[in-house]
Amino acid sequence: MDIDSDKKKSQTISFRLDIDLLEEIKKDAELEGMNVNALVSKILSNHILWEKYERKVGLLPMTKPFVKYCLDKMDDTEVIHLAEAVEEDTFSDILNFMKEQYSVRDFIDFVRTWLHVAWMQHDIVHDDKSYTFKIKHDLNAKWSLYLQTVVTKLFHDVIKKKLEVKITKNTIVFIFPIS
Repeated sequence: MDIDSDKKKSQTISFRLDIDLLEEIKKDAELEGMNVNALVSKILSNHILWEKYERKVGLLPMTKPFVKYCLDKMDDTEVIHLAEAVEEDTFSDILNFMKEQYSVRDFIDFVRTWLHVAWMQHDIVHDDKSYTFKIKHDLNAKWSLYLQTVVTKLFHDVIKKKLEVKITKNTIVFIFPIS
């Protein structure tokens, strides 16, 4: 079962949009294989869950080659130290800035939105016991180590639980327990 299948309440509203903007949205929706309503909902959701906080908390866009190059210059200990420092000094602050308390589902939504805005290929499935995120990043083993460190530490600090992680050179799998 996919995480997107969870039903939420909705309300109908209309907007007046510039015709050129609407045409671009229609093209993007077609390319994404979804209807215009679904794409607009996705765009607005990304804004509410992530984009409105980006500048406020000091996030910057980085290119894959830049990140890959920087991490490849570090040894594993330095990568872990960087990830721990970023988690403590940045990601914890981001989550606290966005909301006071988090459920596992809230944390899942945060990670899911981050993966989407970071353009990382991913698949999410859940069952009664867990959410499984499979992420393909193509940034080598150091990025897998970095992600593993940041996400496991953040999950533990925010949710007070441990999660299962499986990593390879260009993929990482997080298994988040529901209960």
